[in-house]
Amino acid sequence: MRVRRYLRRLLASTPLLLIIGLPAVSAASANISRSYQAASNIPNGSLVSLDSAHQGFITLANSDNGAKLLGVALPSQDSLLAIDPGNTTVQVALSGTVTTLVSSVNGAIKVGDQISTSPFAGIGMEALPSSHVVGVAQTAFSDTTPGAETEQVKDKDGKTHQIKIGFIRVSIAVGTGASTSGGGSQANFLQRIIKALTGRTISTTRIVLSIIVTLVALVSLITLVYASIYGSIISVGRNPLAKNAVFRTLSMVMVMAIITVAVACITVYYLLR
Repeated sequence: MRVRRYLRRLLASTPLLLIIGLPAVSAASANISRSYQAASNIPNGSLVSLDSAHQGFITLANSDNGAKLLGVALPSQDSLLAIDPGNTTVQVALSGTVTTLVSSVNGAIKVGDQISTSPFAGIGMEALPSSHVVGVAQTAFSDTTPGAETEQVKDKDGKTHQIKIGFIRVSIAVGTGASTSGGGSQANFLQRIIKALTGRTISTTRIVLSIIVTLVALVSLITLVYASIYGSIISVGRNPLAKNAVFRTLSMVMVMAIITVAVACITVYYLLR
């Protein structure tokens, strides 16, 4: 079964330029959902936020209104406990597991990744550090996921992007993804240390590469300086008149040491940026 009508409804309320049919995914049961009013169409599976302009109303969530992120829209019959269900309201899952519309705009989504708001209204993505998170992915999504469709979309600034969109199951847990990193898993010891130094969470692979580069540079400097000083002492001891040549050699060694340090620092910077 295709969900062309669903996505056409989404087109009316999001910046999407073109959305074609995606395979329908049956909604998973949510423990608790609650009804809200909406001034615009809210398709099922969309991330929603409280509407700051109207009390008791919701709107499609994006990066701008993520601070008021509430949950995911779903049919009332797919909730174990639906509070105030009605034909004129939108039911929003506040807990449990629910089918959610996502994209690959921030990369492939793996099981256990945190899902956050994106620049595209109503569509989630793999969470960035400190972004507003709606929950944790229970199924994976990537560009090669069966049923994923390539779409031309506009972000909140009006720029056009080509992304993959589709549905995954998300366990609702609204909050801030303070410890997300690439894969969305909890930060490890190294990541916490680097985050304290840089203010951002870096992937473990990049941290390990940075450590290796630093160690190689340190060993190279120690070897270079030790060999040059040792050789200079031997040369002066054997021939006191070689002092000028020894100084020239030491100057060259210092230049090489500075270049080594500069290269290592630049490499580490780009690995941890």
